[in-house]
Amino acid sequence: MLTPSQVENYAQRASAAFDELELDILTDIAKQIAKTDYMTEGAAWQVERAQALGATRQHLVQCMDTLMADAAPHVAVIFAEAMLDGERQDNRFYRAAGQPEPEGIGTSAVAQQIVQSGYRRTMNTLYNLTQTRALMGNHNLPVAVQEQLGRMLDRGHLGAVAGAFSLDQVTRQGIKELAANGIDAITYPSGHTDKLETVILRAMRTGINQTAKDISEHNANTMGVDIMELSAHGGARTGDGGQDFTNHSWWQGKLVSLSGQPGYLTLDDIGYGDVRGFAGANCRHNWHPFWPGISKPAYTQEMLDEYNRPKFPYNGKLLTEEEADRRQRALERQIRRWKREYVLAKETDQPDLQSHAAGRLAAARGRLDDFLQQTGRHKQQLRETVPGFGHSEASRAVWAARR
Repeated sequence: MLTPSQVENYAQRASAAFDELELDILTDIAKQIAKTDYMTEGAAWQVERAQALGATRQHLVQCMDTLMADAAPHVAVIFAEAMLDGERQDNRFYRAAGQPEPEGIGTSAVAQQIVQSGYRRTMNTLYNLTQTRALMGNHNLPVAVQEQLGRMLDRGHLGAVAGAFSLDQVTRQGIKELAANGIDAITYPSGHTDKLETVILRAMRTGINQTAKDISEHNANTMGVDIMELSAHGGARTGDGGQDFTNHSWWQGKLVSLSGQPGYLTLDDIGYGDVRGFAGANCRHNWHPFWPGISKPAYTQEMLDEYNRPKFPYNGKLLTEEEADRRQRALERQIRRWKREYVLAKETDQPDLQSHAAGRLAAARGRLDDFLQQTGRHKQQLRETVPGFGHSEASRAVWAARR
């Protein structure tokens, strides 16, 4: 098993392999916006627009295969580390109960196949995202990006021709929108659009956790274990609030029988195999072996109640772990936003916008520091990282903000 915090840590590390892709696409779109002549009209504008869209599509096709080839070894290493970590966690429970340990991943051919299958499944999810064809009616990355750029170009053209905006204003608005919203990765038939960083992190979190779950289950079946204890964490989703599998806070920390023994939760109770249930999309819950009468429960009811108790002081109020986590992630997103705007302004030679982004970045960092100081929570440096914004950019941004 992996703990919820370990699942998140490994997912964040694996997702970082794709950060360069997002910055690459953002920079390409920003440059297309900056060099487009919005004052052309009629057929000339359609040619201008088509050239910009064509250049972006060509750029995407060129960089995607290279990206997947470069990212794959990095993600494979993280997958291996995560599964070995999960194996060590499981073995602690076998030893504590006086039970023999299952065969390790290093020598078990079946366990190795499970790890490889989980890794390939996760990478295929992202590989399908980058293909130029639509799957199941969805608009995947190349199409979604072109649609996003097309909307921005048309909006800029309308404003420029109507005299509402100068060419410089159109460029600035485009860069600010890109920095604030990120890249459209997939558009569903319903019209809902997922952003690239959301899709990648969800795929990594789900893939890593499901594979660790499969390894634990394989070991349990091999060793004749029937009862598994579910992990628990603060901020678990509540679904419809009832006692069903969509309410993770209801079943977390409890015991489940793989065979459906009476007196325990069943696999159906926790939504095993359902995208909304245990180890489904974005779920960080896992499980470990448990021997009734021998094992000591990892969670008491008091501990489970504590997860949902408001206990983080912030601006005169007490936040639950879920509320505090949501607030911290929002503050971290703001930091990434202004870092992206700084980098894009630099790449498109917009010094005023670059200085503006530096000032907003300093303010965003101040808000996060204040939040962390009040709540006693820890900084998650990886969740603030933006490729292209290194130590030199950070130093220049600090001086620009001071000026």
